[in-house]
Amino acid sequence: MSGQDLHRARRLSPEVAIADCPSRLAPTPQGLPAVDLTSGGGTARDSVTAGAWTMVSRATGVARVVVIGAVLGPTFFGNTYQLTNSLPNLIYFGFLAGSLFSSLLVPALVRHIDGRDTAATGRVSGGFLGVALTALLVVAPLAVLLLPFALRLAAIGQPGTYGADQVSLARWLIVMVIPQVFLYAVVGTSTAVMNAHRRFALAAAAPAMENLGIIAVIGLVAWRYSGHTALGSQPTGELLLLGLGSTAAVALHASVQWWGARRTGVVVRPRAGWKDPEVVTILRRSVRSLMQAGLLALQVLTLLLVANRVAGGTIALQISLNFYYLPIAVAATPVALALLPRLSRLHHGDGEEFAATFARGLRLALFVTIPAAGGYVALAGPVAHSVAAGQMNSPAGLAMISGGLAALACGGIGQAVFLVTMQAAYARGDTRTPLLSMVLQTVVCLGLCAVAVAASGTRVVVLVGLAYAAASLFGGTHLYVRVRRTMSTPDEHVWPTLLRVGTGTLVMVGPVLLSTAALTATVPGRLGWTLALAVGSITGLVVFGLSQWLMRAPELGWLLGGFRAKRLPGIALAERLP
Repeated sequence: MSGQDLHRARRLSPEVAIADCPSRLAPTPQGLPAVDLTSGGGTARDSVTAGAWTMVSRATGVARVVVIGAVLGPTFFGNTYQLTNSLPNLIYFGFLAGSLFSSLLVPALVRHIDGRDTAATGRVSGGFLGVALTALLVVAPLAVLLLPFALRLAAIGQPGTYGADQVSLARWLIVMVIPQVFLYAVVGTSTAVMNAHRRFALAAAAPAMENLGIIAVIGLVAWRYSGHTALGSQPTGELLLLGLGSTAAVALHASVQWWGARRTGVVVRPRAGWKDPEVVTILRRSVRSLMQAGLLALQVLTLLLVANRVAGGTIALQISLNFYYLPIAVAATPVALALLPRLSRLHHGDGEEFAATFARGLRLALFVTIPAAGGYVALAGPVAHSVAAGQMNSPAGLAMISGGLAALACGGIGQAVFLVTMQAAYARGDTRTPLLSMVLQTVVCLGLCAVAVAASGTRVVVLVGLAYAAASLFGGTHLYVRVRRTMSTPDEHVWPTLLRVGTGTLVMVGPVLLSTAALTATVPGRLGWTLALAVGSITGLVVFGLSQWLMRAPELGWLLGGFRAKRLPGIALAERLP
């Protein structure tokens, strides 16, 4: 590295180091300086990129479900559309993309990217896509056949004939939306290619295209077919618009992701991956992770089906889940994405550095998800009153949204721990331990959901939320303990972060509750609730941030450093580094 390059690297980011420590540094194309893989600030910078754009996508996702609730209302018709349109996402991101592409394909691609072998990168990614499309040709028809059966099963013990009517409607919708699973295969492959190149922005932002497309479809339904909310009263044109329009929105999303992968120099197209020895080797190791992702999808599908026992319950739970996933998507998932290529490169180096890098990533995720959980418990009422619109703005709808969100809140901590720890396991080729933890988590979740089946009314949504939260905390804790035992002891630990962040969260909750109570008492109606949500959120952010500053939390410095790095003129260069 020339003196000019070294000076430029230091000016770009404090995470750039001298290339005399190969275990810590990523090789880079075109002779550019290498990036330090182990520092908390470096992980934070990559996480900020993915997190900022993920926030945009998640915000449009929240708007999407809010619009669905406002137009279709707390009805079984709304439940049916939400269930059928969620199924392709659960099938693909649950059973395939969540494990195979995000966690297994990225490490496989990293080696070829570091070797500047674009042809091999395209071969492996295309091989994975070909295998996924072939598998989905088997799975998709099964979903079409099994969803009506699952709806009948969930309706057992419920009065009336809504179960049969809902099954008939679901058959029509599922046939129109099931092609989405093949489009999601393109999304997953393209996203993995970009993440392996450490390009996170477009991959995280593109889902907003899908969300905006579906919002437009629901808007057309409201304009053209308002008032058809009873099961069986929907004209054929409305069903076609909902089903085909939603699939077209996913097609737009897939096109943007494919274009993003092409910008890295990799043209994603399906290949006969079952004939590629490298792809076959990775697939043989993927069986456990596929089972793990399938169990997680089973949990979410069970929650939605049980919530379907009350009119509007599926939509209310989905709104709560969208808020629940927001801090996970903004913090835990970006950290996991940033850690995976780093840990994959560090795996064959110093074990101390691997363990320390993992610990810093986990601390960064907890620094956001723990106060978010406390904030959701305190702000569940203002959130529900602010987002419930149209037909969903009813006492039952508000109770289900606020109760579901408060019940789910603490589960986000467990899921964040699971996501980040899973990357450490996968980077070392360990797929058995995450599967074991997910099996136990599923047992806990399904067992607690059985309690919700016996309930009625809005309590159903609250109980399924509690079931998922308790199971996520159990699964995340179990996985962390098992994986942590296999690592070298780093020079830093997670427990001080838990103590600092937990204390800051407890200190934050009081002022948040006081500010929201004061505003809702003085300003009537939706305006008061919206102001309470805004002021309560700002109050919580300020109080928590101040508490961490007083306790000199290093995670606060990492995040601020990540934001500062994104403002530097050369950040586009840094994002291109593998």
